Amino acid sequence: MINYVEFQLGDRKAAGELTPLTFVTGTGKSFLINSIYRILANIGNKIPKLYYDNFLITITIKERKFTLQKNRNIYRQILEGGGKRIVFEHGVVKGTTINRISEPFELTIKNADILMPFVEVNEHVSILADEEIESVNKIVEEFRSAFSLKVVLLGPYLDPRSSYDLSKATATLRPDGRNLVGILSMLALRDPDAYDRLRGLFRKKGVKLAVGLSRKGLLAGYAYINGVRIPISRLPCSLKAALVVMTAVATKPDLLLVDNFDYCFNEQLADVLSRYIDEQISRGQIVAELHRADIAELFKTQYKSVLSISL
Repeated sequence: MINYVEFQLGDRKAAGELTPLTFVTGTGKSFLINSIYRILANIGNKIPKLYYDNFLITITIKERKFTLQKNRNIYRQILEGGGKRIVFEHGVVKGTTINRISEPFELTIKNADILMPFVEVNEHVSILADEEIESVNKIVEEFRSAFSLKVVLLGPYLDPRSSYDLSKATATLRPDGRNLVGILSMLALRDPDAYDRLRGLFRKKGVKLAVGLSRKGLLAGYAYINGVRIPISRLPCSLKAALVVMTAVATKPDLLLVDNFDYCFNEQLADVLSRYIDEQISRGQIVAELHRADIAELFKTQYKSVLSISL
């Protein structure tokens, strides 16, 4: 779980502690949520490109603090925890590309453009340096383990399709929910209890969900309301949004990020959503962006907080 975030864009700053359920209000909230996603979804991969000269984000998980900072052409990564501090730098200085570790020792390395890179060198170094490198790489591995969360991002707009091509199968729900039918089908096969529970809750709202193969060999999703069959894509916006969020929770992410949580929000569905939000925060975390702060009051969990930022 993320315990703390700090964010800077130019001269504007925001920071705060996060709880299992955190609603974010104010200005720049979508940018914050998307920045968290871009970091956590790319651990061990290339640093996501930043188009700002002065940018900083700090994420703290389990007393380990990771900072990604960009100052003009230089990206700096800082790993802090357990009294240790490691600093990596990547960028261009006077036309020359640099890849180096600058703390706790100085050394040119192969790939400082990776989020949380291991120290790898092109040439043999002394025995003392080998031991120091091994110590640093052990800490980096611990950071990678702590920060490698299963993260799902939804929003800002949800537009699930009624059909899904099995040849393009993916195990992760897309931010716009377009592959919802494919994920529901996967749940029906791999976790039928979760699938039946979701269908049962919608049935209590007068909506019967069905997923199966169509004549064209595609997966198709429908809902039956008062006996009338409706493609999932044509459901009322509030039902589609609730279904996407609940399906995301059913896939059991460590962290669910929701940009524009109150998109098409319907208070009549708050009780159904509350059950899934409680389920998610019992094992992970939700960070959701709100335009209407009063919506947070509809969710009664004690592990809730509202973070107001201004960026």
